[in-house]
Amino acid sequence: MIRLVGLFEPLMRAYVDMDYLNEHPIILSGEKYQQNNGRIPPSSYQEEIKQTIDAIK
Repeated sequence: MIRLVGLFEPLMRAYVDMDYLNEHPIILSGEKYQQNNGRIPPSSYQEEIKQTIDAIK
């Protein structure tokens, strides 16, 4: 049904193309990055937010 609507509505056509993302969850990890670049030290959210705000200013 969505494909049929997609014939006339570009937004629904794009939804059909991206629908596979709803079927299987995507789990993001930094494993491949760490294999190539080494471990990334964790930082607190408060520190990251402060750095972001300082960069915007």
